Amino acid sequence: MTLNLDTILFPTDFSDVAEGAFAHAAHLALQYNATIHVFNVVGPDADESANPMDFLPVRSAEETPDEEAVRKMDVQTVTQERGTVPVVYAQTNSDSPPDAIVNRAEEQDIDLVVMGTRGRRGMNRLLSGSVSEVVVRRAPCPVFTVLARDEGAGPAINRVLAPVDLSDQSELVLNHAAALSESYAAPLDLLHVVEEAAYPNVYGLDPLAPSAPNVQDRAREALETLASELDLRTDPVNVHVLAGNAARDIVEFAEDQVADLIVMATHGRTGLERFLIGSVAEKVVRRAPCPVFTLKSFGKSLVSDTDERE
Repeated sequence: MTLNLDTILFPTDFSDVAEGAFAHAAHLALQYNATIHVFNVVGPDADESANPMDFLPVRSAEETPDEEAVRKMDVQTVTQERGTVPVVYAQTNSDSPPDAIVNRAEEQDIDLVVMGTRGRRGMNRLLSGSVSEVVVRRAPCPVFTVLARDEGAGPAINRVLAPVDLSDQSELVLNHAAALSESYAAPLDLLHVVEEAAYPNVYGLDPLAPSAPNVQDRAREALETLASELDLRTDPVNVHVLAGNAARDIVEFAEDQVADLIVMATHGRTGLERFLIGSVAEKVVRRAPCPVFTLKSFGKSLVSDTDERE
């Protein structure tokens, strides 16, 4: 299983938050021979005396970075792998950083957005949580959000978690999760949460009726079938079924099992394109203790049709 990944958009405010996300962008760029598009948005509240492009490496004092030039950049990835990747630099002025990022992804036909969240104040607050949430909702391609960490680049990906709702798009999620699992040489956990039925007291029923055991058994069978169809060249896939609340239990499972990456869809069984993002995915992106890779059933896929059928 592999990803068709040629272009990675990396929105940055040149903070430590961005540095941690760049390590993931560099890893994927090295794995898939992709070009990283480094992108800065200068907002109305930016410090006019500071030019973020001044931080970018150039070959000579006379050379000015621009979006036309592709440069080779020496990088160290989140897995401590070192290499050289092609990088394109661009900067724009905008009152709305998320609009600028989404527009850039559309104009450049970007395959994946990799961005940090909860960035520093000042400049244009490009990497705030609210900005990343809007990008996740509206980007035409998958989005890889990386949380701020005190230790800088953050840990490597040693365990990948793929929550699925067993809808038609579950196969799409698992193919992406399998490819990322191989990319980081990390075991893959599949998780399905059976939502517990909740009834208002007016019906005279237990307000929290436990889910039927046969439902969980069927869910496990379905997950095991999906796992058996994955062409993985890494560790075996682990299957987990829980009963409870999907958003809450996905986050708690990720914490308890020390997951390093969550791969999930932004729409569930009831998700429609006009809603832009499902409530479960939105809550997980906001609360997850680790990076989250989100994709849309109606957006760009990074796996080939052949991989999806296999």
